Amino acid sequence: MTLDRLAVRRTGFAWLVVAAVAASAAAQPKGEEWEYTMTMEMQGMKMPLPPSKVCLRPDEGHTPEVEKHCRLKERKTSGATTTFHIVCGPPEPGEIKGSFTQKGNRVEGRYTMKQGGETMTVLADGRRLGACDPAKPPSPAGKKS
Repeated sequence: MTLDRLAVRRTGFAWLVVAAVAASAAAQPKGEEWEYTMTMEMQGMKMPLPPSKVCLRPDEGHTPEVEKHCRLKERKTSGATTTFHIVCGPPEPGEIKGSFTQKGNRVEGRYTMKQGGETMTVLADGRRLGACDPAKPPSPAGKKS
């Protein structure tokens, strides 16, 4: 075998290795699992909500889940902070506005929901648990995956 053919074979083999590594990376989960603890404030009262786990894609920026009768009107990310505006209706018109700021493996958020003349504020603290697959449902909060 000539030196040129050997170089071509090695280059071809190197590309196969690169392709295999890229395929393996593509097969890895593309999300991050977060666990949130939240407190709801309404009419001067505070009430803790059960913890929840969510698998987020990096482009979602900790935006609350959008219900089927709602739509994400606006989402902006500037640095570590994501702001959002969700509008809902019909049948129940309403809106949600807020922001989340990520600080390493932690996130803090605050959003206000308005519906039917009532206003409710939710304060959220979250922590990153690790990688996850957004196509699979997260394990229940408080349970180990």
